[in-house]
Amino acid sequence: MRKNVEFRSLFKLAFFIIALFSEITFSITVYAPKGSMVYYNDKLMGVVQKDSISFNAEFPGTLKVVKPGFVPFEKILTEEATVTVELSLPSFLNVKVTPQNARVSVDGQLVEVDTSSGTARLQINSGIHEIKAEAPGYVTKTVRVEINPYEEKDLEITLKKTVTLKLVSEKNINNAILGGMIINLPSTIEVEPGKYKLYLPNTFLNSIQEFEVPFVDEYVYKVDSTQMFKLTIDGSPAGAYAWISGQIWKLPTTIVLPESSYDIRIFSQNYEDYKTKVELRKDTKIFYNLKPKLEVAQRTIDDSFVIEYDGYVRDRVVVKPWFTTIKDNEGNIVWYGFSDGSLKALPKTVPVLISKDMICMIGRTMFKGPTILQVTLGTNILFYDNRRAGSEEKIQVEGLTVIDTEDRVLVNVYSKDVCEVYWDDEFIGNTPIYFFVTSAGKHKLTFVRNGLKVNEQIVEAKQGQLNEFRQSF
Repeated sequence: MRKNVEFRSLFKLAFFIIALFSEITFSITVYAPKGSMVYYNDKLMGVVQKDSISFNAEFPGTLKVVKPGFVPFEKILTEEATVTVELSLPSFLNVKVTPQNARVSVDGQLVEVDTSSGTARLQINSGIHEIKAEAPGYVTKTVRVEINPYEEKDLEITLKKTVTLKLVSEKNINNAILGGMIINLPSTIEVEPGKYKLYLPNTFLNSIQEFEVPFVDEYVYKVDSTQMFKLTIDGSPAGAYAWISGQIWKLPTTIVLPESSYDIRIFSQNYEDYKTKVELRKDTKIFYNLKPKLEVAQRTIDDSFVIEYDGYVRDRVVVKPWFTTIKDNEGNIVWYGFSDGSLKALPKTVPVLISKDMICMIGRTMFKGPTILQVTLGTNILFYDNRRAGSEEKIQVEGLTVIDTEDRVLVNVYSKDVCEVYWDDEFIGNTPIYFFVTSAGKHKLTFVRNGLKVNEQIVEAKQGQLNEFRQSF
């Protein structure tokens, strides 16, 4: 029973405190032009007789100051305050819209339009406002207007059934195609809303660009005008490689890349790397000359012999595999095979050249052609033609030996710079070419470099020898 009495006492005290604070009011002073009517929470608090008015009020509340001919002032108050109000004369916006039944909104709020004339007169605050007009079957149009204090501005909006499409391009592009029309870019045209394909000349990276034109008055599309250009890389040594953007090309080469800035590294075995940067904004050629890591002086062993590396006598050669031909002073071949360019004496081995589909046995080791063997003088070789049954034959090597047939003679082709090689108008590879198999007789040999024919000659391939041909200048 006692607990209930205590609880009731506490409840009465809390109720008293709440009632006491709910009746607390705060003072508000409003400075405003003489004659202004002051409202608080939609209740008229009085009219400013001189320059201000004061009253008590509860918070929060909405203060509103109104004077005929001026734009009303409104503010939410949350604490005791002194408020200075400067009323401004109204601005007006006169809107005329076509078609006359168009809906017009100002800053997202619909306004009433006289459908017989398509006009509306709006009292509006100064500043920037967004006006939107829309009608069925027409493209929505949005405009932004700036209204100065006390200004009366006229605005005429005409809706269209097409969209003003602005095709913006960083480059002048001729003969582009859009919707079956040939246009030059940049361009501004009228189109219907919908999906479109823009076709550019095939020298551009994105030659077909798809986009959608929305149902608006004006739409801007930025054209991707990135072009493709040729990059040609050539130099010495031939057969080097170029690293560009994570891909590797064998040189010389001509590749087509999007215009951009490229870091290029050119490298080859036994040569120092060459690095360069290219701004590819037009067809560009790069010429390189790699510095060898190690060179050796080419020597003739003695004055009785001449050494050719890949078909040519060279003062200095890079240490790498070369097809080496040693001749006497009368031009007769006395030895050939692969060497690293550092011969100091005439090799003591004897070369044995084996053509395609020829199989040779030296002891228990089998070799298949086309290939070259280096053996000692007097070595016994058992060979047979895989194309002919019962063709087994045994020979003893007494000197430079070629095992071939009339329809399978062997040819090496050389050039100082890497060239494409065509044999009887058929592409057979890039120089140097080793042990190409062909038939005995006369043939047309053509050298092509960078797409241009640089040399053409009639050569004769003979059986029983290694036929070496090189580019004529």
